[in-house]
Parts: sequence; structure tokens; C-alpha cells
Amino acid sequence: MTGDRKTLDAARDLGRLLLGHHGRYRDGTLQDLVTDLLRDRHNRRGWIVDAVNGSLLVRQKLAYALRLEPRRLWSRAAFPLRAAAVTAAPRPLSLLCPTRNRVDNLSAFLRSVQRTAAAPGRIEVLCYVDEDDPALPQYRELFDRARGRFGAIGRCALHVGPPIGVAEAWNRLAEHADGDFLLMANDDQLYVDHGWDVALDQRAAELTELHGDSVLCLYFDAAQYPEGGCDFPIVSRSWYDTLGYFVPTIFQQWEVEKWVFDLARRLGRLYPVPGVFVEHRHYQDYKAPFDDTYQRHRMTRGKSIADHALFLRTEQQRVAEVDKLAARIAHGRRGDRRDTKPSEPLPEPLAGRARRHYRALIDELHAGGQSRAAADCADLAVRQGLWVSALHRPAELHRELPVRMDYDPADFWFTDRLADRHEAIVEELRAAPIGDRLLPEGGREAGTDHIELYRDGTWTASADALPVLRGVLDKIPEALLFPGATVELMLQHPPTRQPACCGPGNAHLRVEFGLVVTAGSGIRTGDRTRTRTDGGCLIFDDGLEQERWHQGTGPNAVLTFRVPHPDR
Repeated sequence: MTGDRKTLDAARDLGRLLLGHHGRYRDGTLQDLVTDLLRDRHNRRGWIVDAVNGSLLVRQKLAYALRLEPRRLWSRAAFPLRAAAVTAAPRPLSLLCPTRNRVDNLSAFLRSVQRTAAAPGRIEVLCYVDEDDPALPQYRELFDRARGRFGAIGRCALHVGPPIGVAEAWNRLAEHADGDFLLMANDDQLYVDHGWDVALDQRAAELTELHGDSVLCLYFDAAQYPEGGCDFPIVSRSWYDTLGYFVPTIFQQWEVEKWVFDLARRLGRLYPVPGVFVEHRHYQDYKAPFDDTYQRHRMTRGKSIADHALFLRTEQQRVAEVDKLAARIAHGRRGDRRDTKPSEPLPEPLAGRARRHYRALIDELHAGGQSRAAADCADLAVRQGLWVSALHRPAELHRELPVRMDYDPADFWFTDRLADRHEAIVEELRAAPIGDRLLPEGGREAGTDHIELYRDGTWTASADALPVLRGVLDKIPEALLFPGATVELMLQHPPTRQPACCGPGNAHLRVEFGLVVTAGSGIRTGDRTRTRTDGGCLIFDDGLEQERWHQGTGPNAVLTFRVPHPDR
């Protein structure tokens, strides 16, 4: 009887999954069923997934032959007529594509990009693969042969790194992107309509002419989505630079795109690129086989519900992000006014007092989430001659010093010393009483703590348990032997985002050394956005506007101090 019952259950499961070929029978329970079967794949019920996947592959091939390929050929034949009306110049485009254990899928995606782009030479495709991916050798082989197989594409680049999740992988790829527009991509996509890149050029040109700025979020739309639906956001360089990230990393997966589109809708900057069809071969639509990659990243309803609950709780964060974009738009509009000239600089010491008051007011507005008002104040101060740039606002201003957004750590001798002692410092830190704050299960509330280690020419009591760290910095005189020198340990407990602010002066550079860094951590200095790395240094003008965040899962520890400006 037991064997008969198992056979009956298996037959029922198979029947339910096969009925999913009709949309009416697809629901959340099928997703849970497939998840259970994938986990049990190597046991008695594994044959069910194989049988269903066989039917899905047949469905996929039929869809390509009867629906997708005819559409591609028709769009190619009609392209000359559409292209005749295009006046926009081609823009560099960056496709960002995390992928795992799907070499054949990625190859098909690259082939579709090459076959359908009218000017593929200005396109770069950046792909992220986990260093523990079982198909990594096959990925390396694919990219070794990419110039021969996909040579028309301007650049195909493989980035290999630790498993950090899809959202963080998109962000890592965005940091390396050079395009004017960053396009979310997946290895389960196929570009179908010929000249999609030209359609994007034309739409972007129309919108830039309409708004006078380039803060845009778009998506390809060929009426394939339900009413009001959209997928795979495309954001402009200005959008990305303003926010400092491509997608949020606080979600497990499902609400990532929804966050981006929600910002765009609130801002009034969400636009379709009409008439462009991109096939999304998603398992939930029975367009692709069920595989382990889907299970790894997506396939549980519980996680989906948790992500949606988190999305609802973060409305105020989204409002704050919209304010940043709105401030960028407002700044662009003011920048278009040609009748506004900077005032003559105020005389010192009046200018110094005004800078201090302005700096305090702008930082307070940022802290209160009023990014637009803060930008207004900064622009006004620039027009009054107090500062040269709204993103460089030191109260103690040395006008003779150049303004640079960042410095190469390799140009500073002490960065090698820090890197050499990195592991020893971290080991000491974890063993110290303060090390409890670095435990993932430490139960700390979200936020950022600043622990003072050195001030007024002496080490504080907090540094007593850190002799290795003290010994390293004692041998870096630039860090300690000037009036007002300080050393701090910054502990970030996610999710946290510090409001934008500027350092007190530009006579010093800020050094931030990542002692313990987990995924999802970054910093914006001026108009540059960078991701922290474990054991890596960031060095920048302390007078620049600085904004730090950590949206990952584990605590971070960053050592921070200042050194004199090299041009003084």
C-alpha cells in the first residue's frame, strides 16, 4: 500500500505540473511544489522534474521557432523604414548580467544581443559569476572565445567573485560600467526586435530634450506586460551617480526591480521604450526548465512574502531616495540658467563664519531627509562665492588646494603597511571586547557607531586592547602628528545609511581602511561612488560631500583617520 500511495502522489504531482502549461492552473502552490521536488531531485521523485523539464524544452523550442524567430526576421526587414526617422546619436550602453551555472543560456543571450543590435560595437556586456560556480571553467572558455563568437559586441567582460547574491552582483557590475545607460540583464533573456538599441537612443534623446536633464528610468515595452507592469529597468548615468547604486541590496530578490520602478514613478520619470520586445524565459511562465539556479535565488513563497513586507516598511527610505533624484533634477535646471553669475567672494573672516553656518545648515537638512532643500542651500552658497562646488563645502577652505574626487591609494606609502597587517589587526579586533559587535548574531540595532581611538595626541581607553593597530599607526606619523589628529573605528550594522555631510576642511585627506567588509557597503564622495573592499583603502578630500551606507547582512568595521593634503 505504501508503494501504491507514493506512486499515486508522484502521478498527482506530475499532473499538477503538466497542467501548469496552461496559465489558468499556475499559482503559488506550484512554485512550492517545484521547490520541494528540486530539493528531492536526487531521490525518488527526481524523475518528475526531469519529465516536466523535457516538456518545457519542447515548449521553448516551439516558441522560438513559431513566435520569436519570425518576429526577429520581420523587425529586421522593417528596420530601414524605422531607422530613417531616427535622429539621435548612438550612446554607449552597458548590459549588466549576473549568471550562474547557465553557460548555454548566457551564450544564447549574447547571441541575441549581437544579432538584434543595429550598432553592437557601442555595447558592453558585463557578467558576474560566483567563484564557486561549478560551471566556472565553461564560463571562462566562453569568454576566451567571445571575440570570435560575439566579436560585433564592443566588449564582453567576465567578473568572477564571491557569492554575493544577484542584487549585489548587479551593483558590482555597475561600478565597472562605462555606458550612458545601464540595462538590467539576466541569462534568461533573449533580445528579439532588431534595432532595440536605436529605439533606446531615440527615446532617451526625446526625453532629455523634454526635461533638460538625464535623470531617467526606462524599460522596453511591446505590450507584453499586464496593465501598468514593467520589467528590467534601464537607468541613466545621472540616475546611477545620484543614488550611488544600481539596485538596493536589502531584499533577497523579489522587490529589487519594484524598488527602482517605484522611485521612478514617484519622481515622474518612468518611461517605456515602445515597440521593443525582450523575451523573458522565466520558469514561472513555463518558458524555461526548472533548475537549481532558480531554487538558489528565488524559489520560495516565504522569502517572497518577507521581501514584500520589507518593501512596505521602507517607504520613507524610498521617499528620501526620490528627494535625492529631485534635487539632482532641480540642480540641473538651475545649471541651465545662463543669467546667474557667482557673486564676488565675501571678505574673510566673514566668509569663514558664513561657510560654517551654511555647512551646519546643509548637513542638518540632509540629516532630516531634505535633500532638495540642502541642494538649494549649497547652490546659493556657491553663487555667493563661498565655495566653488556645491559638492565641496569645507568650513575651513584653502582655495589654493586643488579639488579632486579621489586619490589612488597606491600613491601613499602607508597603504601597503596597512594591507600587510590587515589580518593581524582583524584577528586582534575580534578577540577584543569590542569584537562582540562584529558577530552576525550580535543583535545590534541597525545604525553606525563611531569609536574614538586617538585624540589630543594620545590613545584612548578604547584602544588599550588593540596594540597591533596602535603599533601600525604609531609608525605612520602623517596620521597622528598634527593638531586635531583623530583615529576612529566605524562600525556599521545593516541596514544603515548615513546622511550626506562634508568634513570640516580640505587641508587633509580622509583615509578609510576596510577591516571587516561584507557585501552591500559603499560610499559616495562628491560625484564618485565606490564599493568598499575587505583590506582596501579609500582616500579622498575631506571637504567633499560624503555619504556612506551598508545594506548587506553582516556588520562592517572601518578604520578612519586623516593625513595632511599632499599639495600643502
